[in-house]
Amino acid sequence: MFPGATSSNARTLRQTFDIPVSHGTNDYVLRLSDSVAADQLAATVDSYVVTPAIAEAFDQALSVVEESLRAGENKAAYLNGSFGSGKSHFMAVLHGILGHSPAALSVPELQPIVAKHPAMSGANLLRLTFHFLDSASIESALFEQYLRQISRLHPDTLPPVLHSAGGLFTDADNRRAEVGDEKFFAALNASSGAAAPSSGTVNWAALGASAGTWTADTYAAATAPNADPAERARLQQALIASYFTSYSRNTDWLPLEDGLAVIADHAKSLGYDGVVLMLDELVLWLTFLITERERFNAEVQKITKLVETSRGRLAVPITSFIARQHDLSRWVATGSDSGATQQAVEQAFAHQAGRFGNVKLGDENLPFIAKKRLLQPIDGEAQAALDAAFARLDRNPGVWDVLLDGVNTDDQHRGSDADAFKLTYPFSPALIATLRALSGQMQRERTALKVMQQMLQDCADRLTVDHVIPVGEAFDYIIDSANSTPINDAAAQTFKTARTLWTEKLRPLLFRTAGVDESTSDADVPPGLRADIRVAKTLLMSAVAPNVPALKQIDASRLASLNHGSVVSLIPGDQVGQITNKVKQWAAEIPELSVTSDANPIISVTLESVDYERIITRAQGEDTDGRRRELMRSLLSEHFGVLGAERTLDDALLRTVIWRGTERPIEVVFGNVRDRGYLSDDRFRPATPGALRLIVDLPFDEPGHTITEDHDRIDELLRTGQDRFTVAWLPNFFPDKVVRQLGRLVVLNYVLTGDRWATYANELPEGDKIAARTILEQQQSQVRGQLGNAIQVAYGTASGAKFPEGQPPLRSLHAGFVAQPPIGNTLGEAVDRLIGDAFDALYPDHPDFTPADKLITRRDLNTVLARLREAQSQSDGRIALEAGARGDRDLARRVVEPLGLAKVNETHLIFGPEQFTAWQTRITQELARLSIDEQGDVDIDELRTAIMASGPKRGLTADMVDLIAAAWASQTKRSWFLHSSPTAEALIGDYRRGTALRLEPLPERQVWSDAVRRWTAWTGQNVNDYLTATNLAAFAEQVREYARSTFTGRGQFVNAIGQAYQYFALDPERGRYALAQDLQQLFETRLAHVTNLDLVAAIADVELRGNDIEAGKSLASAAAVEQALLRYPLTRWDVLRSAATGTDERSVQAKAILAELAKAVQAQEFAQSLPAALTNADRARDAWLEAGVSRQPAPVPVQPAGMPPTNPNIVELDPPAPVVDDVATQSFTVRGRGATSAVEERLRTLLAQYPDDEFTVTITRVQR
Repeated sequence: MFPGATSSNARTLRQTFDIPVSHGTNDYVLRLSDSVAADQLAATVDSYVVTPAIAEAFDQALSVVEESLRAGENKAAYLNGSFGSGKSHFMAVLHGILGHSPAALSVPELQPIVAKHPAMSGANLLRLTFHFLDSASIESALFEQYLRQISRLHPDTLPPVLHSAGGLFTDADNRRAEVGDEKFFAALNASSGAAAPSSGTVNWAALGASAGTWTADTYAAATAPNADPAERARLQQALIASYFTSYSRNTDWLPLEDGLAVIADHAKSLGYDGVVLMLDELVLWLTFLITERERFNAEVQKITKLVETSRGRLAVPITSFIARQHDLSRWVATGSDSGATQQAVEQAFAHQAGRFGNVKLGDENLPFIAKKRLLQPIDGEAQAALDAAFARLDRNPGVWDVLLDGVNTDDQHRGSDADAFKLTYPFSPALIATLRALSGQMQRERTALKVMQQMLQDCADRLTVDHVIPVGEAFDYIIDSANSTPINDAAAQTFKTARTLWTEKLRPLLFRTAGVDESTSDADVPPGLRADIRVAKTLLMSAVAPNVPALKQIDASRLASLNHGSVVSLIPGDQVGQITNKVKQWAAEIPELSVTSDANPIISVTLESVDYERIITRAQGEDTDGRRRELMRSLLSEHFGVLGAERTLDDALLRTVIWRGTERPIEVVFGNVRDRGYLSDDRFRPATPGALRLIVDLPFDEPGHTITEDHDRIDELLRTGQDRFTVAWLPNFFPDKVVRQLGRLVVLNYVLTGDRWATYANELPEGDKIAARTILEQQQSQVRGQLGNAIQVAYGTASGAKFPEGQPPLRSLHAGFVAQPPIGNTLGEAVDRLIGDAFDALYPDHPDFTPADKLITRRDLNTVLARLREAQSQSDGRIALEAGARGDRDLARRVVEPLGLAKVNETHLIFGPEQFTAWQTRITQELARLSIDEQGDVDIDELRTAIMASGPKRGLTADMVDLIAAAWASQTKRSWFLHSSPTAEALIGDYRRGTALRLEPLPERQVWSDAVRRWTAWTGQNVNDYLTATNLAAFAEQVREYARSTFTGRGQFVNAIGQAYQYFALDPERGRYALAQDLQQLFETRLAHVTNLDLVAAIADVELRGNDIEAGKSLASAAAVEQALLRYPLTRWDVLRSAATGTDERSVQAKAILAELAKAVQAQEFAQSLPAALTNADRARDAWLEAGVSRQPAPVPVQPAGMPPTNPNIVELDPPAPVVDDVATQSFTVRGRGATSAVEERLRTLLAQYPDDEFTVTITRVQR
């Protein structure tokens, strides 16, 4: 079974170990009942290995028995251990210790343990062994085997009655009627003997005797419902001994707790202090009952009765040891029982967990056991050879950890160590763990030690001590063996499917690929195929036992390590890559295999017996040439980066790449180069300005055509002499096998897309549809991966790809670019390399922006442009730049230095004439060549043309050209105009057709600074204070716009101030009016129709009769002041001016009000607000008038008609009319200087009385 050959120098395994020539079925499989007899126990003990952990287990087991005897109560404990962990051997040795066997007590490692339990030395224990496989029930196994063992141990003693008596008495009555009373009772009495019991305990040894013989009366009394139990039992015994000797094997047994009580009574009658039941295979037997759920549930719940019964304390205590390979409780959760049933079982397990002890026989003991029982060197030289071979093992962590079973470790699985590995060498801990776990799914004959023995014997003459036995070899012994019988139907189906997959698919594929006849036995295959076999079998085992730590989610690296030494790579250390490629090839043809896309992929196997090929056969008609070409274009689109890309007008796929920090368009066309009907000559020319076009041929063609025709077409295009920035990629054609895989993928994609699956899978059983889809999806993925590899080969990027002489895969249609063979680990990398090489050749003078793969965005360029303009506004062309994430220094250096625009040192950007000299010279030369006057306006498009013409091999993008144009405009002090009107300096991306750059002189920097400062103080407007031609033009336009829109109409304001000055007789050369006149003169005269330079000079140099702050306030408040003057006309102050001519108190008051107002009129608005002063003066005037009315003397008698008044200042009033509700017709006449107060008083009275009404006042002047 183990393919391979030995090394001529190293020892073979047979020359190293004591290996028997043949093996038996039961080697290393102990049957407990056959190993406890005195002669057999010695052999068992002699081969038994006692490790510290096993000694501790014996201590625990003896404690359980000791406690049971001390308390007089039933006790039980589980012996927990996996298959092959030695549970049966343990119970056999325990059996000997409890029976005081000299062989067992002579084991040195156990003697200290036995000495710890002196109470056991004098105990007389009935030790019984039980096997449960093929038993009908727990009662049948216990009671039938008890009777058998007790009859062997005590042949002269009548056995107890453990079956139900009802059926026995019925059978006896029938026999009595058949033979008659005389004959019936004669035979019955003949079976009796011995003395009657002497105590209350049933004396089974004396039940045959009685004070009298059996008669009809005594028979009737013993069978009556109220019969004495002793008499009833004596009759049962007599019947069994005389007539029904086989009744114990063919009748209903007592309930378990009743039967245990009978056994306890019987044991005590025989002089025993206690009973020890060693229950082997009980848990294994229950496991087989899982599919019979009702029976399983019933039997599981009986186990509790081993420690608890309703009968109270028994005659002697019973101690039970139960061998347990796994925890049965985990099966309960997966059951389909009703809630109540399942809950009852769960409660039984929970109850047992608290009352049953646990004795652990751990897997860590297996290396010691294997070393003693299986791997004993034949002599010292053999041991030395083993040690040397082990020392030579590869300690690379990636291999060593796997061999030590150190993957997928957790609290339940901690792996192994080098010491344990040395004990079991050449079996690795990973192999042993795998055997142990897989043997757990088999019958007991497939233990790890048993399989190790078989493997050792089979390769004893073929392997040397230098070989670590590969894990893949275990397949033949566990899964593909005729003796492999799984413990349940599900496992059996899985094993069957694995064997079928191996024999019908994997093995034929491996042999066919290797060119080896399938009839060749595995032992005679060449080494390469032998390695493939081991890898494939390891994969199958990972599917059968996916939860085994060493096999769980197995990857390529672990596959190589588990089969250490089998996979030999041409490139040292490339075993992972070699295994990955092989398995991917297998997976493309066997859909049950799947491989992830990682560098160290996870490899999985799906074991399902589903007829998925029926689906493929039904959809085979969908595999057409058109669909194959469509699928090929889709696959290639991923490699060329155009999957889902936009299309050009001529249907090319468009993508962009970053080349030297700039964005470049790439056009990709998939088609048949030889076919002029599909690809006209025009389609070999890029449709997008500046684009590189890639014409990609497909790796297959119609029958009868070759790749030579594609190359002939390219040669014809080159003979035209027309340069096209185009590269044709002409691959080798796929082999027929790959073309078939392409067709397979067409079908898989078709049936697995949309609603088609339901149609094509409708013939499968519902339960198989999901499995079939999973398998086909796996194959879809694997075939796609294999096609990806084939594409790498066809297009020349795979290692070792070859092309015919004179037919390279890449053909350039541009004289300036000679395409080299593809370079790259993948086709995608080769495409990117080709694109970079093409642009390098076409634009060798392009700046080397670094990093080359990071795009310089338009925003980046505008940031740099802003810094250049800022630097140019300084006298020395320098500005400080910050570094770091928030600074622009790194960005500026990345852009301006490769372009040759400026310099950037550690702290500053320097943008002076000397830094810009090269570009200044180039642009000047090109403008002259284009007959453009550099001293005049330069159109932006003409400037762009000059920049591009200065170096066509630079290949600058439009945004880069615009940056240079803006830098030139800034460096040459040009203003920006749009359609002859000044405009702000444009940002890159905002240049508009009709933009011109105008050269004009700039003011002195101090003059500019003064003008900007004064203008800001006057108007509050923001001004870009960088001195550039554009900023100058923008400033001038800003001033003119202010003059047009804001200052227009300010003459009325000046006139209003002038009238106030005249009214109050103020000096016009001082104060508010003088400043207003100066500002009017500036805006309406000096700033009108002047150049930008003169405008700046006028603002900077103008002398105002007031400072800039006062001027700013004057301009800002002019409208408000003018409105206030209109609201309070000068005539309003006449009454005060008239009264101010006197010398009385009221005259003085009027004079003071006028003086205060005159002071405000003359003051600058910044110092005193005129609107507020007018408001205050008006209030003072009203108060003055009201005070005059309250002080007026009582009226004098009316003079006779025709006589003048004695006082001309006295107001003459008509008699006041009475106040009525309707006041619309009231009128009165006043005359004299004091009449104002009277009128106001009358209005005030009316307004107070009628606050919501409206009054109309009509004034009529009557001349006298």
